[in-house]
Amino acid sequence: MKRFTSSCFALLLQVFAIVALTACQMDEGDTPGRVTKVKVGDEVPEFVVTATDGQTLSPSSLRGGVYVLNFFDTGCPDCQKEFPVLQQIYDKYGDSVAVINVPRSQSVSEVVQYWSAESLTMPVYSPRDKDLYYRFADSGIPLTYVVDGKGVVQAVFTDSPLTDFNTFDIVLRQLLQTEAEAKDMVRLTLRLNVPATTRSADDAYFQNEHTISRLEVFFFDAQTGKLYSKAVVDDLTKDDDPFDKTYDVTYLMKDIRIHAGVYHIFAIANYHHIPDDITDLDDFLNLTDSITYQSGIEPNIPSQGCVMTNRATELLNVNLIPWVNNPYVLAIDMERVLAKLQIGVAKNNFELKHNDRKYADLNITNYKLVNLNRQYYLFQHKDAMSELGRQPDFRLPDNFSDCDEQDGQYIVDPYFYSKISNQRDAAKFKDIYASWYGAFTTENFASIPAAGNYGYVYILENTAFRTSQKNGYSPGVVFKAAVSPLFVYLYDDKTHTLVEEHRAEYWSHTIYLYKYNFYGSIQAVNVASGLRLDELETYTDAQLKPYGIKQCQFNMGVYETFYTYWIRHRNNIIDPMASMGYGVVRNNYYKIVVSGVSGIGDSEILPEIMRDNYPNSYTDVVVE
Repeated sequence: MKRFTSSCFALLLQVFAIVALTACQMDEGDTPGRVTKVKVGDEVPEFVVTATDGQTLSPSSLRGGVYVLNFFDTGCPDCQKEFPVLQQIYDKYGDSVAVINVPRSQSVSEVVQYWSAESLTMPVYSPRDKDLYYRFADSGIPLTYVVDGKGVVQAVFTDSPLTDFNTFDIVLRQLLQTEAEAKDMVRLTLRLNVPATTRSADDAYFQNEHTISRLEVFFFDAQTGKLYSKAVVDDLTKDDDPFDKTYDVTYLMKDIRIHAGVYHIFAIANYHHIPDDITDLDDFLNLTDSITYQSGIEPNIPSQGCVMTNRATELLNVNLIPWVNNPYVLAIDMERVLAKLQIGVAKNNFELKHNDRKYADLNITNYKLVNLNRQYYLFQHKDAMSELGRQPDFRLPDNFSDCDEQDGQYIVDPYFYSKISNQRDAAKFKDIYASWYGAFTTENFASIPAAGNYGYVYILENTAFRTSQKNGYSPGVVFKAAVSPLFVYLYDDKTHTLVEEHRAEYWSHTIYLYKYNFYGSIQAVNVASGLRLDELETYTDAQLKPYGIKQCQFNMGVYETFYTYWIRHRNNIIDPMASMGYGVVRNNYYKIVVSGVSGIGDSEILPEIMRDNYPNSYTDVVVE
């Protein structure tokens, strides 16, 4: 027998090491320029492998499940060490985790023979593409990838160092738990619609009316009433091509993720006052804002938009369930907490006539809104009024959203329950109304544009209980007009007769209308009427009314008269004092146009003037 020297034995060891190493490493010259390393976080490259029974697998067919992709060679010592670990994974997880063994260059039959000798039962797959290995590796084997249900690599195991079962098991358990939670998650897209009912002709003026610059969406557990999740977005995307063309503006709030379940959902736009620590649905629904809109009026919507919410009962008990590969699209109609009023006149000059004889010209010049609420509820409330003076108990769905007027239900404003009938103390309303009718002054009137143009304002919701409507607690508009008589009868002290005076500079500070003629003094009225009124006394409108006399006073170059119109919410109820018949409801659009005047109004404004049979006592203004 030939003996080897020590140097020859060393050479033999080197040759054996090279052979073993070659089995575990790629051939650098096999695929020059085609080597790609797949890392954690990468989407797994496309591949197709075939099982012994002919079944094919690919990333698309495997999507939705966790799988292990192992590249190996049965002659590789490190691969041989890893096989028992993979077999343990296969035995433990079964169908929960697919184990895909792909030989680097061997045939399936060779691998099956090795499997049988080593008592391995894992499936083996042959690559359809012979260079599949090189799409994944730029180093040796074994090379094992753990891929999640979205086809993203979550872990990579190599021979540096070789993984053990416990390490592999921890990775898979955590990934499967995450995948299970993800399968219970709903991908939600909110489609926020600003209804077309808010639009008017002047788009430039109203462009901010549709703006949503910030949105908070609250998800309350429908069973417990506790806050489950909240989403906040400051940069919503407009839908330039919305599916539903009936809305002015549609915003999209995408990729909200929430566990499947049944929720009460509330959306609030352009609002910054919900406490971060709120957790209870009842507390959430009873929140009011005591800061914004203290003047009760908003002449223009700010660039960031006004406060909006969805209807409180619109999204109750929404059952969110996972949709395969698609987001759950939820449409939400947003409403302003403000109502919009359009105010104008049909003509610049109205002729006052009696029996076809004109006795004055009248020009409506200004208006002032009265009984404007300072505060508001975020969500619209309703109640069926069986008693007054009690505190509301606002709970879903009984006290929110639309009302049924046939059943005596009311839309409720924030201080509805404080408007007790026959209460006359203005001091008790100073914190409720920004401009209470009971403390009316002739200051701060706004100008009415010329005929064909309109003034626009936004005000808070105000609806009064029917018995309180009679006391001037409903929202209204006071119009101021300039009266220009054709002439005024003056009393001539020399002749003791009445003289027809056409020159306005000779008229008195106060003129009186009696039987469609104007008189310069009470003395002149007495002469014309035969009445015996005290000619030295100053009279109120109420004192003159029994005698059929009205008066106008000179102020700022004109003779003034005032008309009051109580804003009426149109409904189908015949009763003129029906629930919500007189009031302003949020998000509504009210058009008030003076189209005719049949007489002069009042020289002063007094509260408590509304009657059951005629909503605008003392006023002869026709309003469309």
